[in-house]
Amino acid sequence: MLPIQFALELESSINIYVAGLSDAAATGIAPLIALINSSQKEFLQLLSVASAINIDTAPYPDVNETKLLGSDSSWQQVNQNTAAADVSMTELTTLWAIYTAIDKSIQFYQQAASNSAHPQTRLFYSSLCQVKKILRRRIDGHIQIYYNHYWGHLGFAPFILGKD
Repeated sequence: MLPIQFALELESSINIYVAGLSDAAATGIAPLIALINSSQKEFLQLLSVASAINIDTAPYPDVNETKLLGSDSSWQQVNQNTAAADVSMTELTTLWAIYTAIDKSIQFYQQAASNSAHPQTRLFYSSLCQVKKILRRRIDGHIQIYYNHYWGHLGFAPFILGKD
């Protein structure tokens, strides 16, 4: 199996999972899930284009962070809405699952870049890895809002910080 095929399967699986959550998401995180879902669709589209490319004759498509993740202002708006909304443990565990899936895709792109002999392919996978890291950090920001909420109610950190 070629790494690009594996990437397509991996991102498709994550997309199916996130799309399923999109329908069932509580109103507090529905806008966040919608942004993640949109990002996953863009990743799938990029990978579909890339899978049809023969790297010996044509370059991979550009990895555009804004196109893949959406605008910073949309993420900031969702962040502000999350900070103002009531939080629930169900939403937090949902975000943990998404965070873990994104983290696994980062690991794959790092491995794919490291194990590629072609410089353009290494650059392509490294770029995908970097964009996924940004997505993971954005999700982690929302998780931290939930942690802070529970910390404020409990009087102590409910989980070991920095162990995510």
